[in-house]
Amino acid sequence: MDQGAGRWLFQRVSGIALLAVLLIHFAVTHYFSTGGEVTYQSVAERLLQPSWRFFNLGFLVLAVFHGLNGCWTILEDYLKKDWVRLTLFGAIVLVGLSFIVIGTLIVTSFPAKI
Repeated sequence: MDQGAGRWLFQRVSGIALLAVLLIHFAVTHYFSTGGEVTYQSVAERLLQPSWRFFNLGFLVLAVFHGLNGCWTILEDYLKKDWVRLTLFGAIVLVGLSFIVIGTLIVTSFPAKI
């Protein structure tokens, strides 16, 4: 399988996985645990559990990779000069790593109380 086909397959599989994760996140956040009311304290209590931290970090990483892979796939169709492709690919990688680092810091250091 060539690189383009691998990215195409990743987009489809990660899109389905994101839909499943989003539905779980939405159901737990708005229906099962809080009865519809989302408060800072309810989010903080959920994020104290390692399983929910792992779930949210997985959601973050999957969403960032899915979104930026889609952006790169679209840009790659239109970029012809190698230096522009390399520059924009580097920018996309930098943005993705920044989102993942910032999101990880927020999820792992979320204070239990104000």
